[in-house]
Amino acid sequence: MTAESMVQDLLNEACSMNATDIYIFPRRDEYLIETRSDTCDSVIVEMTNEETMMIMNYLKFNGGLDVSERRRSQKGAFSFNYQQRIIHTRISSVGDFLDRESLVVRLIYPQNFNYQINEHLIEQLYPIARKKGMMIFSGPMGSGKTSLMYGLCKNLSVSKKVMSIEDPIEIVEEDFLQLQVNEQVGLTYEELIKTSLRHRPEVLIIGEIRDSITAKQAIQAALCGYTVMTTIHGKSKFSVIQRLKQFGIEDEDILNAVNLISYQRLIPTIENIQLFTDTINDREIELFLKERKNDNIWSRQIKHAYRSGYITQEVCQEYLYG
Repeated sequence: MTAESMVQDLLNEACSMNATDIYIFPRRDEYLIETRSDTCDSVIVEMTNEETMMIMNYLKFNGGLDVSERRRSQKGAFSFNYQQRIIHTRISSVGDFLDRESLVVRLIYPQNFNYQINEHLIEQLYPIARKKGMMIFSGPMGSGKTSLMYGLCKNLSVSKKVMSIEDPIEIVEEDFLQLQVNEQVGLTYEELIKTSLRHRPEVLIIGEIRDSITAKQAIQAALCGYTVMTTIHGKSKFSVIQRLKQFGIEDEDILNAVNLISYQRLIPTIENIQLFTDTINDREIELFLKERKNDNIWSRQIKHAYRSGYITQEVCQEYLYG
């Protein structure tokens, strides 16, 4: 079997599972190839070193990476066709301390391919999304933050110009102007936010706030009258406020800029996977900053789901604290 056919089979199988990522990791005498989706991780196959090198070399060649380089971190991208749909990929490779290379492929599907939105939640948050100011979505990787932002912005794009800045672009949306971070050529979040504001978008998606510079620019954009949607990694809705303060954002700016903070997880229920959310609005943010009062809504709704027979005891214990 050729490297091309092995890669094509691998990509097709991953797409058939609606996988978001393909991981190629070394083990003692072989390689393990597995996928990750919103619902689970699964092993596709164990392969010999020789077979895996053929696959990785083919992926790296198509992604524009240096095939001969196996230690330094590299990033690339390519697209392929699956069932008459163009699937975009982002690939990343790096070598470990034993000079064994690993590679990750992020699969980026066209909208509505594996793009599931909780319509009731969209309707609930849409009035807030129409306001000028910032909405922050938190939760671990794979918890649907980007899908929720895109669902809200898709509705807003009917009458407003939407621009996104991400690293990488996770959902291809033709109605948005989408910019991708590329630090190798100077396209950082900082630079792209400055550039985007010259285009005067009414709605700005910032993929993730990772540092104080990005945080301050995002807050400033919200204070200047833009609708800003972004994500911050946090263990709860209140931890997002603490993260903003760690990034040097003053309480007054948080109060004036942030309209809503949402913490969310995709949780396996008895029947399917359900999006659980815990939000805090601007009035509740003010109360927390002034009186340091917080609530236990997340834990209460997880306990209620367990008592109602909606989730198992094991799931309850795993997700009880966020």
